[in-house]
Amino acid sequence: MRLSDLLDRSNLPDLIAWTCGPDAVRGLHHERGGVIRDPRPGYGEVHPSFSVYRGKGGRWRWKRHGGGDADRGDALAFLDALGYSREQALEELARHAGVTLDAWTPSHARLAFAPDPLREARVALDRCTPLEEDELRRAHGLLDFLSLHNRAGHDLQRRGLHGWKGIQVGRLRRDFSTWDGRTLAYAGALGVLINGPDNTPWGLKVRNLGSKAALEAAGLMRYVYRLAGHGAPAWCPPRYGDGDGVLIVEGELNGAAAARALCEAGLKMDVQGLAGAGGTPFLDGLQGKSVFLYADPDALGAACLARVGKVAQAAGAREVRVLAPLHDGDFADLCGELGAAEFGRLLMDRVYNADLGPHSDLRPRVISNTTLSGTVPSIWGQRPTRSRSVWCLKRGLL
Repeated sequence: MRLSDLLDRSNLPDLIAWTCGPDAVRGLHHERGGVIRDPRPGYGEVHPSFSVYRGKGGRWRWKRHGGGDADRGDALAFLDALGYSREQALEELARHAGVTLDAWTPSHARLAFAPDPLREARVALDRCTPLEEDELRRAHGLLDFLSLHNRAGHDLQRRGLHGWKGIQVGRLRRDFSTWDGRTLAYAGALGVLINGPDNTPWGLKVRNLGSKAALEAAGLMRYVYRLAGHGAPAWCPPRYGDGDGVLIVEGELNGAAAARALCEAGLKMDVQGLAGAGGTPFLDGLQGKSVFLYADPDALGAACLARVGKVAQAAGAREVRVLAPLHDGDFADLCGELGAAEFGRLLMDRVYNADLGPHSDLRPRVISNTTLSGTVPSIWGQRPTRSRSVWCLKRGLL
């Protein structure tokens, strides 16, 4: 699928509601558009001047009346104005268009300059902010107690996380709907407070329950942020920053499963659970540390590893390594199936072997400075031998 096809299939009112919150599209018709207050950060308008409309061919466009050439464009330009990187924007458009990036045909034109991974990360992190006190009180009020007598509790138990005190969870008390009555999440869905590196909540993310087919039939996305305006922060465990290394994994619940399992295994490591393959890690706690990466073994996961690895390198990581892929499920699945202690031993073995050369499909692939490599054993930074590296990690000397 071409970029033009993605733009043709993207509904800008939906995109604005998803990225800026349902209040941002108040007064905007889902099919016809309209004029609203500028939803972009830094534009605190009193009188609406942000026009959303269908242009030639029916493609959605926007413009700010009285603005310059930078204050208009299509869905991609809107995400760019919010600070999304090109990769993150394409992933967002693909999700709204209902396709995977595997089906998207990129342009082969070469970039005029190499993007700065640290700059792009900081732009994304600028959109992430902790919840204010009143927002935190509201978040707690939106959630009900979680137990094994409700569906959300069973869903968390299946991931080996029910009853673990390292994650703050609950279930939605009421349906979550947009201003025009479209439901984004039903009462009873799983709510997760996204803990930041400072051990305070940075967001409230809701996981809609059910199969992929059931969610598509209901017009629901798997995840939705209940409180808008806080970006897409990574999840961090309590006491983040005390570890001797850092594991960055795709998915907040996968991050929680890793944190619990590593604690059971006695390995002192910090963990970040990214907000999907396009998520950005916090830069806190990366400098001087050994950083381990894991993402789903697919095209999006490979792109995530390459991008996040460069971010970690630019942030001053001592070294960056990639864990071998798991073929029996993701971290949360295995934590539930095997139990936290057994999965912890499996994960510690992956960490222990993460600096081996890529000699088979069962061993970790390592990253070069430009791409994921299956043949050249090069990583960012200086790599110590396996025995000394992991021996030091276990004893808190790295």
